[in-house]
Amino acid sequence: MFAICAKRMSRRISALVLTTLFVIAPLAGCFGDEKATEIVPEDSFQIDFVDPENAVLRSGEFHDFTLEGKGNAISTEPDVMIFINGTYVVSHSVMVEDNTVYGQFLTTPYVTEVNITFMADDGQSEIIKVPITEGTPIVNGEEWFRKIDFITSVCTDTTKCGGYVNRWMGAGNGFFERAAEYFKGQFEGLGYETYLLRVTDHGNLAQPESLNVIAWKQGRNDNCVQGMGGHMDIAPPGGPPGGGTYEGAYDNTAGTVAMLLYARAFADLTFECDTFLALWSSEEEGLRGSNAFANNQCDYCLPHDKELEFYINMDMMGMSWPAKKNGVGDPFPYHAWSGPDLNPDVQDVAITSVLDHVHRNVMKAPMDLRIDGTYGAGCDQHWDEHADLVFDVHEDTFGRSDHVTFRELGAQTIFHLGAYDEDYSAYHSPTDTLDNMIEEVGGQEELEKSMEFVMWAAMLEFIIADQTPEIRNMNEL
Repeated sequence: MFAICAKRMSRRISALVLTTLFVIAPLAGCFGDEKATEIVPEDSFQIDFVDPENAVLRSGEFHDFTLEGKGNAISTEPDVMIFINGTYVVSHSVMVEDNTVYGQFLTTPYVTEVNITFMADDGQSEIIKVPITEGTPIVNGEEWFRKIDFITSVCTDTTKCGGYVNRWMGAGNGFFERAAEYFKGQFEGLGYETYLLRVTDHGNLAQPESLNVIAWKQGRNDNCVQGMGGHMDIAPPGGPPGGGTYEGAYDNTAGTVAMLLYARAFADLTFECDTFLALWSSEEEGLRGSNAFANNQCDYCLPHDKELEFYINMDMMGMSWPAKKNGVGDPFPYHAWSGPDLNPDVQDVAITSVLDHVHRNVMKAPMDLRIDGTYGAGCDQHWDEHADLVFDVHEDTFGRSDHVTFRELGAQTIFHLGAYDEDYSAYHSPTDTLDNMIEEVGGQEELEKSMEFVMWAAMLEFIIADQTPEIRNMNEL
């Protein structure tokens, strides 16, 4: 009995001693002679293989970094993204647990300053200001323009002019077949498993109802799937409301070229879910192309045994903020709608938070910018309060494009769209040309700026949504 009491007393004394040590430890520096160890970030942290104070980040580009020393950590602000092993780090922070951490930074083209917080293993921290200079963004308006100019230009020299026009989906249209093969080769050249999905209801493979280009990228998780796409077909001659088009620059060669640029940007990234990048056909005839992919059984169709989490749609790009209407001065409207919007009074889907975060915190868009007047067309459920809002970014039920195919299957979706109807009536008409787009926004440079902004917004939405566990199929919740 005495031994047991002695042991208990010994434990109490030990506990008292430990408690006293925890209390007085922070005060040791006040009464002792020892000073806190000075932080020297460059001893364990490098950017592009140089000390951080000597590094210069080029906006819109990837930059390598190394971090060593167990317990050391770094963190960044929302517009400076961290990637480890090709995957976006949601927390924007990383700590060394065992071995050296190798990663990458990616800034947006709109970053004006870069502050990286370095934290030593003893809890001390220091903010490192890294100079930023203009770079060549991984997706950019100038490259987009060169590519769409090549695709829509017609000349005798096929090295200078692709001439991939007249892309009407229909029986035996050699123009469409030629363009589909070209787009397929673009994805294949980047290493994607790429297929032509040819679907017909009448048994004649030479006259397909839809002919899609489907590029696949394997993810880490074999149980889920996600995707991004835009339609490559254009309004046929005589089609409403403008009589059809031969170039379809705005609707939707613009979105088609954006998908080709995303394919290159995503090539070296690692996504959580299996990912498809698609160019749809027959959108103008009623979403037949995306429906063929989503509702048929084939080796490269949408797998029905995996959870379809989200889909992002690119249709009619570039006639949007920051471009201004030539001769008027008001900016074109910028539309980005998430869904499904089951209840207009509450936020229904988690991807809406990603949509808002990207525009508000990462891209730093002027979300409350309004015009003196109203726009000609917009969303379905919230137009009364959004009619004069330049950035029309929110949940909505708006359809009329391929995102509807996947929304009906329970996927959370984002639909990017520029001006249409009264704000830019050239679509579906012979005047839907690249030259007309340039004229309407007041120059090539303005068009490139508008395209670059929306391309970055959608790309960041995809990268962040991929690492957002709350984004699940609505039918699974």
